Amino acid sequence: MNGMLTALAWGMIILSAYLPTGRFFILAISSLCIVISWLEWGKRAAFTVYLAVAVLALLWPGVIKSLTFLTFFGLFPLLFLFLQSKLPRITALLLLHLIMTILIIAVLWIVGIDRLLIDTKGLDGLALWAVIIVLLQIIFLVFSYLLGRLTQIWLERIKKHS
Repeated sequence: MNGMLTALAWGMIILSAYLPTGRFFILAISSLCIVISWLEWGKRAAFTVYLAVAVLALLWPGVIKSLTFLTFFGLFPLLFLFLQSKLPRITALLLLHLIMTILIIAVLWIVGIDRLLIDTKGLDGLALWAVIIVLLQIIFLVFSYLLGRLTQIWLERIKKHS
């Protein structure tokens, strides 16, 4: 079953690399493959799915096109579920935000912000980085909420009846 989740997530990454719109929505759905693996078979299985998808995504569609999954949509659910299982909710969310912010900023700095952002609306320097950090926090909050709700739905409605 984890092989099917891996193939599904990889297919979504490939699809998102070539679609003109809706990339983030499709990548968010690919995150569910990791969440389902965690909820059904545990953290080791979910980590294996993430690694398998990461290796396949590096082969095709390539590093740049799969970077969003590798650094955010694949890693975020793993950290979200792991930290929530070990720490109180608020502490887990704060630590998750800190880790993901550092990771995304590092990726933007290494790859080059101009390569990933097309239009910076005239912002540069510290103002641009401040806007990026604020937007990241909003994205993390929304995605955390959605992952939490979808996890709850899976546990209450799907896993409960299987």
